[in-house]
Amino acid sequence: MVNKNNDLQNKITKESIFTSLMILMEKKNFNDISVTEIAKKAGVSRMAFYRNYNLKEDIIINNLDEFFKEYSNQILSSEKINNYEIVCLYFAHFRKHERLMKNLNNSNLTYIILERCTGFLHLLFQDIMFMRSCSEEEDRYCIEFLAGGFYKVLIEWAKNGMKESDGDMAKIVCKLIKE
Repeated sequence: MVNKNNDLQNKITKESIFTSLMILMEKKNFNDISVTEIAKKAGVSRMAFYRNYNLKEDIIINNLDEFFKEYSNQILSSEKINNYEIVCLYFAHFRKHERLMKNLNNSNLTYIILERCTGFLHLLFQDIMFMRSCSEEEDRYCIEFLAGGFYKVLIEWAKNGMKESDGDMAKIVCKLIKE
């Protein structure tokens, strides 16, 4: 019973810290935000912050890892899912995190998305989307190329206000993958 309460409390603490960081990033540059400000805004102690994170960047990394875990679970729980649906879900999930995307763009921190996304996309392309008969080396380069493309398209889409629908973005990307 104690572990469940601790897990719930940690989850609430992390959500509060993340939300506080997002609010602060809308007003200030990321580099100018202190851990003390984040903790105060979240209503937690600095000790609570450091129990969960080492650096401010860890807040974003943790959130993105949870995001990719949720996305992965949704893909893997579908019995038959095609490339279009996988790509559509990719944009739909990032649309849900529009505030994060905007804040990362404004703070020049989108490289964190690339770092977290590349490993995940490697697995996704390798296991689900990219089933060709190539050498291991060719597959690796193709996957890196596609991961970079997905990242760049995502960032451009976010910078332009996510005007296109998830489906329209999936059509664009799937067309590029086929060519």
